Amino acid sequence: MPPVVLVTGGAGAVGARLVPKLREAGWHTRCLVHRRPVEGADELVRGDLADAASLDRPAVGAAAVLHLAALTHSRNPRAYYEVNVGGTARLLDAARRGGARRFVLVSTRAIAEDGGAYSRSKARSEAAVAEAGLEHTIVRLPEVYGAGSREGVDRIVEKARAGGVIPLVGDGSDHACPAFVDDVIRALVASLSSPAAGGKTYTLAGECMTLRELADRCLRFYCSGGRVQPIPVPAVRLLGALGRIAPVPVYPDQLRRLRAEKPPPSREAHRELGFEPRSLEEGLRTLTDDAPSVGA
Repeated sequence: MPPVVLVTGGAGAVGARLVPKLREAGWHTRCLVHRRPVEGADELVRGDLADAASLDRPAVGAAAVLHLAALTHSRNPRAYYEVNVGGTARLLDAARRGGARRFVLVSTRAIAEDGGAYSRSKARSEAAVAEAGLEHTIVRLPEVYGAGSREGVDRIVEKARAGGVIPLVGDGSDHACPAFVDDVIRALVASLSSPAAGGKTYTLAGECMTLRELADRCLRFYCSGGRVQPIPVPAVRLLGALGRIAPVPVYPDQLRRLRAEKPPPSREAHRELGFEPRSLEEGLRTLTDDAPSVGA
C-alpha cells in the first residue's frame, strides 16, 4: 500500500486541487472531514480540530500530515487562536501518537506580529510545529490565484475578466506576490518527501508588484473594459472597525494583514521544492485555456 498522508483542509479551494496531485505522486490520501465533503480522496475520516480525541484515528498509520486547514477570516480574534493555534497543537499531538514521520504546516507570508490576529495566530502555529519534536516543514504561501476563490487576487482577476470595477485600497501601492495555484501545489507535494525540506521554513512568492500594477495587467490581458476604483484608506479603516460588530465586507485585521511587512522569498524553494512560479500573464493564459467553452 502507498504511504498514507493525512490532509486537513482538503475541501478548500487549494485543497481540492491538491488532493489529486498527491495521489498522482503516489500517496494514499486520507482526508479529515469536518463540515464540507472532500472529493477525490482515497479515504475520508471524520474529525474536528477542536476535538483532540477525534484526531487519533485519522492519524494512526499516517506517514505524513499536511495541515492546510485554517481560519482565515473572523470578526473574533480569539477564534483565530482556537482554530489555528489550538487546532494545530491538537493535530501535532495526534500525529506524534500516530507515528507520522513528517508534519507539513501550510502557513502564510502574512506572518508579522503587526499583521493582526490572524497573522499572530499563524506565527504561533509555526512556533508550535517547530517545537513539537517531529520532523517538520513549514511552507508560507503568497497570494494564491487560479483556485476559484472569491477573494484576494482571484477576485481581481474575475473582476477584470468580467469587465467590472476592481476596488483597491488607496492608490493601490500595497504589494502582492501572486503565484498560480498549480505552482504552489507542486511545492506542497514536494514538501512531504524532499530530504532537504526537513526542519525548513520556506516562503513562496511569485513576481512581486503593486496591487495597482496587478489590476492594470489583468485589465490589459482581458481587454474587457473594466476599471479600478480607489477606496480611501480612512474608509477601509472605518469598515474594519465596524467589522468587529457588523457583517460589513471588511474584517478587522484585513488592512493590517495587507500592509504588514512580509518575509523575503526563499531562493532554495526552487531547488528543494521545485517551485517555479509562472508569470502573471502565463497564469491568466492558463485560466483562459482551462475555462469551459460556451455551450460546452
